[in-house]
Amino acid sequence: MAENTLSSAHITKLLHPIFDEQIMNYGAYNLVFVTGSAIYRNADIAQQQSSDQRYFIMGYRDNPHEVIVAPLSLPEAKANGTPTSIDNTNAMRVYAVNDETLGLESTNGSSFIVRLAPKVTIETLEGSGELDQSADVEDFTQFLVDTWLEDQD
Repeated sequence: MAENTLSSAHITKLLHPIFDEQIMNYGAYNLVFVTGSAIYRNADIAQQQSSDQRYFIMGYRDNPHEVIVAPLSLPEAKANGTPTSIDNTNAMRVYAVNDETLGLESTNGSSFIVRLAPKVTIETLEGSGELDQSADVEDFTQFLVDTWLEDQD
C-alpha cells in the first residue's frame, strides 16, 4: 500500500466516482462516508452483494426523500456490491443505536447499521489520510431525524 498522506479533498475525489458511476442523477445527492454492516434478506438482492461490506457511501436528498447506500471496498476504492435505495415507498425504520450509530431498514429486507464519524481515517492504494466530513455528518443526521428517525421515548 502507498505511504502517501492524502488530504481530505483528495480522499473526496477518490470516493465520489464510486458513487457517481453507479447512480443516475448523482449530482442531486449529498454524500457521506460511513462504516458499518449490511444484511440482505432478499435472495435476489443478496446475490448482487459482496459478503464483506464494511464501508459505504450514503447519498441523500430531500426531494424526493431518499438515501442511496453504495457499498465500497477499501483500500481498492471501488464498488463492492449494488447500491440500495431507501425512500418514502420502502423505508421501514430508521433508529438511533447510540450518538454515532444508526440503523436503517427497508421493506425489501435490506438493513444497515452505520457509524457516522465527523473525521475518519481512510486507507486507499494511493495512500491514507483523514476525511473531514463534519458538516456532512451533521447535515445527514439532521436529514434522517427530520425525515424518518423514530422517537426513542
